Order: sequence, then C-alpha cells, then structure tokens
Amino acid sequence: MKYLITLTPLAPFFFGGNKTFGTLGDKEKSNYLVKSRLFPQQTALLGMIRKEMLVQAGFLTKRVRGEGIDSHLKLKAKELVGETKFIFNQEQSFGELKSLGAVFLMQGEKRYIKKVDIDSYQYSNGLLLNYNPKQDIYDNFTSTDNQKKLQVSDIFEEVAQIGIKKMGGDDAYFKKSSYKLKDKFKFAFFIESDFELQNSKVSLGADGSIFKMEVEQREDDLTYQDKNNYLTLLSDSYIDVNLKDSCEFAITSEITFRYLENKFNNNGNQIFHKSTKSYNFYEKGSIFINPTQELIEALNNKTIQKIGYNKFSYNQGEQ
Repeated sequence: MKYLITLTPLAPFFFGGNKTFGTLGDKEKSNYLVKSRLFPQQTALLGMIRKEMLVQAGFLTKRVRGEGIDSHLKLKAKELVGETKFIFNQEQSFGELKSLGAVFLMQGEKRYIKKVDIDSYQYSNGLLLNYNPKQDIYDNFTSTDNQKKLQVSDIFEEVAQIGIKKMGGDDAYFKKSSYKLKDKFKFAFFIESDFELQNSKVSLGADGSIFKMEVEQREDDLTYQDKNNYLTLLSDSYIDVNLKDSCEFAITSEITFRYLENKFNNNGNQIFHKSTKSYNFYEKGSIFINPTQELIEALNNKTIQKIGYNKFSYNQGEQ
C-alpha cells in the first residue's frame, strides 16, 4: 500500500548536517555558528519510519539505557524493518517498508518543491538574460502546479539560540539556529509499505524534535513537470559523471552527505558512527538543461532511489 506521511513540527526543529559544534577546546574542529538544514535527510526519515514501525508493532521496549528489542522478538523485528541501517550504494531490504519518497512541503493540499528560480529569466545559448546576481536564485520554492512561488522567509522562521557551553573557555560561546514552519506548512513524503502505520508523535532531527505524524492512504505520488522541460531534482542526488560533458547548462548547489554505519565493539554490542567517507550530493531544486543519456542513467540509481534520493522530473515525469 502507498501512504502519504505528513510531519507537523510541534516545536522548533534542528536538522543536522556535516557541520556540528565539534569538540570543545579544539578550535580547528569547533564551530561557533551552527544552522539547521531546511529539510531532514532521507536517511533520517528512513530511520524514523523504521523505528515507528517497531514501536507500533510492539517490538521496541523501554530499558534502563534507552530502548531495545527483546531477544525473542529480534527475528520478527528483522522481518518487519530489515536488519541493518542504510549502507550507501548497497542493495538492501527494509522488510515491510518497500520504498520511501522524496520529502517536500505541503500547505493544505498544495505541494511545494525547492527549485532554482530560472523561470524569472530567459535562457539562451548558455546565458541567463537579465540575470541579477544580487538575488539568490536558489531561494525559491515552486508549487507543483507552477502557479505559485515562495521564498524561504515565506515558509521557514529562524529561531536563534545563543548560549555558552559548560566548562568552556573563550571558544565556549555558540549560536544555534533552528526553524519553525509558518502558515500551516508541513513536511510530507510518500512511502510504500505492507505495514499499516497509524497517526502518532515522532522524534526527528539532531535534538530529537517532536512532530505530529499523520498517515493517509494515497495512491498518487510527488510529480512535477517543468514548463521548459528542464530536468529538475526533486531530492538531493548523487551524480558520478562530469556535468560539463553531461548537459548543456546547469544551475546546482552541492551538499555534503554522510550516514551512520553499523559497528560492533569488543563485547559484540552494536554501535553507530558517521561514515568515514563523505559524498557530495547535488541539492534538490538543481536544474539541468538538455541532459545526456549518461546523466539520466547516473541519476537512475535504483539503490538510493529506494529511500528517496536521486528523484527527478524530466520528460515522462517523476522518476
């Protein structure tokens, strides 16, 4: 079955990236300013949904130190959500969770995707006519019916927290920026699952921010067609080909991607660490004009499309 999942933040949220406060006292690894990403990573949504499936199935129990699965339920838990965390570019099964779609924004029934504001200009022979470099071409959200455009400030409200770390010296001061959603906006994404999730409250993000999760059975999907037939990224995407040789023109932004790896300590207990290798992903909203077949094939990475990365719109619609 296919379901539409919406997430309404009940308090300011913080979605972490590769940049953190780091180690106190280490000036090379310590950051004074840390800002939330606007969207959760697909891997974070995957972990949140899998955990909620375990909770609603009654497999996850409270323990003195956090939560765990009793030994007699571990086989059933593996059948429900799979055995391991996401591993980059590796074919995996997530049990009854068959696929996860790209995260987008909803206001009522209207859907919004991030997209560079190329429509405010005219493209011709490798140039954007009348382009104004003082305006952030990436600060743009488009409704999927192409009827309305918004900026970050129309949707997101920044919430700053200024403080000092305990036992710190001169580098102990920090500023942390979280966000709220304005005007009844919600995060949304589709899943395909044999397990019937129910409405709930879930935690998501670096601070365990709380969201109201609502589940609705829907057989549609996130679709978008650019009026000029430009290839548009609906999600952050990994592309391992040279763009200069793979399209006529592109407007892109890059983000760093890392994920949690499964590790085991000397006692055989499972622990998690950030992947030692980081990857450069092209950010959702990037556009490509006249992409080659090689670029399209690079985007059609079924392994990571399964959890909502490398989703794009071109020609026949959403991929």
